Amino acid sequence: MTSTMRAMVADAPGAPSVLQLKTVAVPTPGDGQALMRVAYVGMNPLDAMARDGKIDFLPITWPFIAGLEKAGIITAVGTGVDASLIGQRVIARSEFGGYGEYALVKAKLLLKLDPRIDLKTGCVYRGCSFTAWHGLYKAGHLQKGETVLVHSAAGAIGIMAVQIAKDAGCTVVGLCGGPKKVAYAKSFGADHVFDYLQPDWADNAKAAAQGKGFDVILDGNGGPNAEKNIGLAAPLGRVVYIGATAGSYPAPVPIPTLIFKNISVVGMNLAPIEDMPGSATDHTIIDAAATGRWKIPISEVVDLENASDLHARLEARRVMGRAVIRVGGDLPV
Repeated sequence: MTSTMRAMVADAPGAPSVLQLKTVAVPTPGDGQALMRVAYVGMNPLDAMARDGKIDFLPITWPFIAGLEKAGIITAVGTGVDASLIGQRVIARSEFGGYGEYALVKAKLLLKLDPRIDLKTGCVYRGCSFTAWHGLYKAGHLQKGETVLVHSAAGAIGIMAVQIAKDAGCTVVGLCGGPKKVAYAKSFGADHVFDYLQPDWADNAKAAAQGKGFDVILDGNGGPNAEKNIGLAAPLGRVVYIGATAGSYPAPVPIPTLIFKNISVVGMNLAPIEDMPGSATDHTIIDAAATGRWKIPISEVVDLENASDLHARLEARRVMGRAVIRVGGDLPV
């Protein structure tokens, strides 16, 4: 095996331009680690936040190689790791490093990739689909036939949430910014999609809910539009926050407002509540992705050396669905 590899490296936190293509040493797996030859890595917003120095809940050292959600093939293992992992197609989502041709991963956290799912799809399907499913069902207590509002409906999590809610027999309204995103979001099956850059979007959304409001509102966008969630929630409605890609969270809702309107506001962090591999949830999501019942929204594939430009476009909110970075590509097993 080669001793060096290509990687997009950031020597210090900063703008997308800090990502530079370099030749670096291939890392050696230590105790409990495996070495993955990276095939594809998804453009997760956390990669951009980490590159900019805005992440403090995951281990980051500088120089830094981003790449959280990746799929590839195990080529070597460290001490204490079963050698039968070598040659296996796997997914890794717990540490960065995917912007290099090889990445160290914690062996105990690896997930074997279902044989029906290719490596490109494998690097993205799990994070967005599991976040959407848990946000709707575990945090939002979704019931069949309810009315659901999905912010960022042209983003990966939003697109998966739309499909999951439709699968549950719900009426689904999506929100996104601009006509191109509206057209893209509509292709994934929402009953209505509205442009929240237009001043009447909230009125249109409420009309689509027949004036009754929404039983579940899933919001990973935040920003000023989130302030309208309370007015859009139905009695006993659940507003679920999973992030703030627009840059800010809404003001706290006064308890008397929650009481008067009979609504709840909750947040969700996937990691502590994620159903385990092998669970019924796990099988449901894998089957839906593998059979095409839920379409995985891979919008574009770029080569590794173009990761900096992709970061810039993501931060300018010009990326739809989930972009994928080709590192090794369709590697042979």
